Amino acid sequence: MPAGRRSGKTEIAKRKLVMSLPIKKPWSDPRYFAAAPTRDQAKRIFWRDLKALAPPDWIKKVYETDLCITTVFGSELRVVGLDKPQRIEGTPWDGGVLDEYANMRTEAWAENIRPALSDRGGWCWFIGVPEGLDHYKELYDYARSGADEDWGAYSWRSSEILPPEEVEAARRVLDPRTFRQEYEASFEGATGRVYYAYRADVHEDESIQIVERLPISICCDFNVDPCIWEIAQTDGKRVWAADEIVFRDTNTAEMGREAFARYGDHKGGVVIYGDAAGSARSTAGKSDYAILFEMGFRTQRLKRANPAVKDRVNAVNALLGSAGGETRLRHHPRCAALRKDFETIEWAGSNGMDKTKKELTHASDALGYFIEYEFPLRVLRPDPASRFYK
Repeated sequence: MPAGRRSGKTEIAKRKLVMSLPIKKPWSDPRYFAAAPTRDQAKRIFWRDLKALAPPDWIKKVYETDLCITTVFGSELRVVGLDKPQRIEGTPWDGGVLDEYANMRTEAWAENIRPALSDRGGWCWFIGVPEGLDHYKELYDYARSGADEDWGAYSWRSSEILPPEEVEAARRVLDPRTFRQEYEASFEGATGRVYYAYRADVHEDESIQIVERLPISICCDFNVDPCIWEIAQTDGKRVWAADEIVFRDTNTAEMGREAFARYGDHKGGVVIYGDAAGSARSTAGKSDYAILFEMGFRTQRLKRANPAVKDRVNAVNALLGSAGGETRLRHHPRCAALRKDFETIEWAGSNGMDKTKKELTHASDALGYFIEYEFPLRVLRPDPASRFYK
C-alpha cells in the first residue's frame, strides 16, 4: 500500500489492528503487531493512538514498558521496532502492519516476519511512502502483477485525501521528483546526479553580495583534506552562497581563523551550522564546535544527529527548483567547489552518494546542513479537528 503523505494509510492500519482484536480464532491468544523501522519510531507512530482507539471495556491490561495491550478476548497487540528484525521471531502472529516499509531491512520480510506469520496463516500490510526503486517497489510490483492471489496492491495520491491548498503548498516548496514521490506515491529512481535540479546558468549569480543587516551563516564540514566551508545568507525565503573557504590538509582552528578574519566583524552577526559529528570529534582535546566557540563564534545551530542524507539532499533540491518552478537558492561564481558538487556528484545505488573522489561532497554537505536546519521539508500541518492524524 504505497500512498502519498498524510493520505490516511497509517490511520486505516491502526483501525485494522484494533478491529482485529475481538475476532475469534481457533486458539486462545491471537497476536498482532504494529511495526516501524525503529522502536522509537513505532512508539511515536502507533502507541498513543492504539491505546485511545481500543474501547476501554476491551482492554485487560496495558504494559507501557513492553508497548503491549492485552484484551478481555485473550488477544494482544504489540508495538515493535524492526531495527532488530529478530524481535518478531519466537512466537506466532495472526497479523501485523509494517509502516515505512521502504526503510526496513530488505531481508526482514522473508527471513524474520513471514516465518512468524506462517503457523497461523497471518496477514500483513506493507505501507508507507515510496523511497526509490528498492525492495518496496519489487514487492508492490509482485503484488499488483496478479501472479499470487494471496497478495493485493493498493495506492493513492495525497490529492485524493488532502485539501487542494495543502497539496499546492507542497508543490511550491518541493522539487518535482520529491513531490512525485512524497505526494503522488511514485517510485522514483535515485540513480544519476544527486543535485539534478541544478543548472549553472540559472543558479550561478555574480551579482551576489554580502548583506550587512543579515547574519552570515558559516556552513561547516569538518573534513581535513580538503576542508570546505560555505558562506551563506538567507532572508527567510531565499538562500545565497556568497563565498567559500577551501584549505588542504588543515584543521578546525586554521579554518576558524580564516573565517574570523573575513567575517568576524560582520554587523549582522555570524551563525555556525554544520556536521553534528563535530560535537564529538576532538582537535587538541576539544570538539570542533568548542574550538569555534572560544574563537568568538558563539551562536551555533546544529542538531544532535545529522539528518538522513536523502532528507538533506531533498531539502537542497527543493530550494534549487520546486515543482512549482521557483528557484530559491543561488551561489556566487567564487563558490567553485559548490558548483562542482552540484554538477558532478552521483548516487552510488543503494550505498548513497558516490564518495570515491575525495574532493567532492564536502561543499554541498556543508551547505546542506544549514539548509536542512532552516528549511526542512515539513510543509504539512496536522488537522486540529482530527484526533488521530499522521
